[in-house]
Amino acid sequence: MAGKKILVVEDDLEIAESLSDMLELLEHEVAGIAESFDKAFEILEKQKVDLVLLDIQLKGSKSGLDVAEKIGDQLPYIFTTAFADEQTVKKASELGPYGYIVKPYGMKDINPAIEVALKNFDNAKKINSDQGEFLANHLYIKANSKLIRLNDDDILYIEAKGDYVVFKTPEKGYVVHSTIKNVTEKMNPQRFLKVHRSYVVNLDKIKDIEDSSIQIEDKIIPVSRQNKPDLMKRIDLI
Repeated sequence: MAGKKILVVEDDLEIAESLSDMLELLEHEVAGIAESFDKAFEILEKQKVDLVLLDIQLKGSKSGLDVAEKIGDQLPYIFTTAFADEQTVKKASELGPYGYIVKPYGMKDINPAIEVALKNFDNAKKINSDQGEFLANHLYIKANSKLIRLNDDDILYIEAKGDYVVFKTPEKGYVVHSTIKNVTEKMNPQRFLKVHRSYVVNLDKIKDIEDSSIQIEDKIIPVSRQNKPDLMKRIDLI
């Protein structure tokens, strides 16, 4: 693996310098050391980096989780932390990092993690290429650090939850870092329709329609006034 340009985001200067030394011995270039959210993005705005090694606990009010959330799918990042309570691990997993290294770690841990993270990131980019994330009668979503294939017919509806969307199937919900606008643009328009600012539905899964709502399985989904005409055009009404 050729050397990469890597940003170290770590609030413990001694650990950060030790990690930087290890990266340089492994023939990587260190783009800089950031001890906080603001410093990390100050560096990212000035330099193009290949990967971020990201501690969860940082100086200031924002954590490494906030950094990861803002990075999104733009760069691969690996969490490096010794802090692992259940809630933090759950939140970190939902963000879908490309790797996770638990402290204390050594040189033998770093290069394999970087290689796997870069490979996973490249695979995700290929899926997101000209065809977009959503392909033919199926799609790939990134959830829990994995790329998961969902068939169109398995999706009941998609619901917006802040900076995330939930793809709901009969069995479970998959949380993905995206927006409802992005989902709407990429879903198969023959099968899916946005009926509300927070919902895209599979038209084939609608059980019944009332004045301002539809039902899919046991879920009552609101239909906005502006989206109702599009919905009525798309159904076969006798």
